[in-house]
Amino acid sequence: MQTKKSVLWIGLALLILSGCIRPVYNETPTATQEAAPAFSPVVTPTPVPPPNLYLDPPVVEIEAGETTTIRVRIDNAQRMNGILLDLSFDPSVIAVEDADPETEGVQLSPGEIPHPVQVAQNEALNGPGHAFYQVSLESGAVVNGSGVVVSLILRGVAVGSSPLILENGVIFDPDGTPLELMPLASGLVTVVGQPASEPTSSPVPQPPPQQTTQPTPQPTPQPSASSAIVGIYYVVQPGENLYRIGLKFGTTPEAIGAASDIADINQVQAGTMILVPVAPPQGSAGYYVHRGDTLYSIARRFGMTAETLASLNGIGITSPIAVGELLIVTP
Repeated sequence: MQTKKSVLWIGLALLILSGCIRPVYNETPTATQEAAPAFSPVVTPTPVPPPNLYLDPPVVEIEAGETTTIRVRIDNAQRMNGILLDLSFDPSVIAVEDADPETEGVQLSPGEIPHPVQVAQNEALNGPGHAFYQVSLESGAVVNGSGVVVSLILRGVAVGSSPLILENGVIFDPDGTPLELMPLASGLVTVVGQPASEPTSSPVPQPPPQQTTQPTPQPTPQPSASSAIVGIYYVVQPGENLYRIGLKFGTTPEAIGAASDIADINQVQAGTMILVPVAPPQGSAGYYVHRGDTLYSIARRFGMTAETLASLNGIGITSPIAVGELLIVTP
């Protein structure tokens, strides 16, 4: 019997070794390893500055009877569907010329943004001195970018100076909700007198009187104070006045008012570009960078190219500029 059991065990072992029967093993269970979560870096979106309205050019001088064109530009418009503008001026000094004689009333010239447009209001009232412009895109349409909103053809009426002031300026999204907008810097139009006409006949020359004494030497004419002014151009921010700005730059509100041709130093509108008569760190004129400014918008303010502005300041055309930075400009 013992021999038979031995034979059976030997046979079973041979079957296992030959693979006919596979032994069953109970594997020791192991803890399941969970996959490490993928790393997702938090990306903070770069804030987009609000659109910026400005006049091009902001300051102009013409003779009485002559005309000039001033454009209202917008930079960095985002999801804009429509815009409303109300500009005021001194009608005793300048008047708006009609850009569309075939249409009743005095019309302004629509720009490239937003376009094509549905016109709600486009007229200049030279009597009270206001120009109104309100247009929009089709329902639901939007436009992004920069360009000319509207142009005004201005004629010099009489010798003097007239500010161009934005009394109201609003841009809308497709739902009619007002969007954030940097204020429009005021402009200035100066009308000078025409040169005196030449006499029709020449006077009969008279012999010069005999000099009995030596003539008194005349002083050499000096340049006017305004022509010698250097300083920093600054856009008035909401809540600021000339007193606060004077403290910031170490000067007085009276000096700023004189340099900027401001009659009442207690009344200055946000968005007005003023000249602070203090020496900039370098160059004859500087510009204080504000929120929403770009090299292109600053260059257009001063009638320069962005390439010239970048070269003057030793930076690249795509270099970032910081709020509060002073740039050299050549107005």
